[in-house]
Amino acid sequence: MNRTANARRNSRGFTLVELCVSVGICATLLGQAIPALGKLQQEHKLRASTQALGADLRLARSEVARTGKPVFFRISGKGANACYLLHTGAKDDCDCAGGKPVCKKPGSEVIKAEWLSANQPVRISSNAETLQFQYRQGLVTQTGSIELRLDQGPALRQVVAITGRVRTCSVGAKLGSIAKC
Repeated sequence: MNRTANARRNSRGFTLVELCVSVGICATLLGQAIPALGKLQQEHKLRASTQALGADLRLARSEVARTGKPVFFRISGKGANACYLLHTGAKDDCDCAGGKPVCKKPGSEVIKAEWLSANQPVRISSNAETLQFQYRQGLVTQTGSIELRLDQGPALRQVVAITGRVRTCSVGAKLGSIAKC
């Protein structure tokens, strides 16, 4: 009777060694999972920013068809304070670099302006500062590509064809289901 009571008492719970080993394993797994979650969150922000940019480029194309006036897509600023805007009027007449969209001449109108916040890891760059969506021919002059890149990591590119169509591709390594450029 004494032996069974001692055996029951000894078999309850965990020993201190077992508890320390399990806490160590959990800490190791958590230490590897947290940076991966941060990277996943940054890639999600990159995809969301790229989708918003693509939607704005398609908006410019549809505004041309709706109004019959040329629409300009302009990138302004560099790095963390970069912005882009859609506007009508004269080329390079409107700007958003001062934190507020401003047009110099009457008759120019801002359709939409977007800023990339300084605390966001996404940066924007382009091979063309201004794209003009034309009504008569339905073309874009000059064609170009706009790249959104994480500070340290992958990049996604919006390529605007001469017809005004926009496609997304991944620069360097494939990012999810997005094809490589």
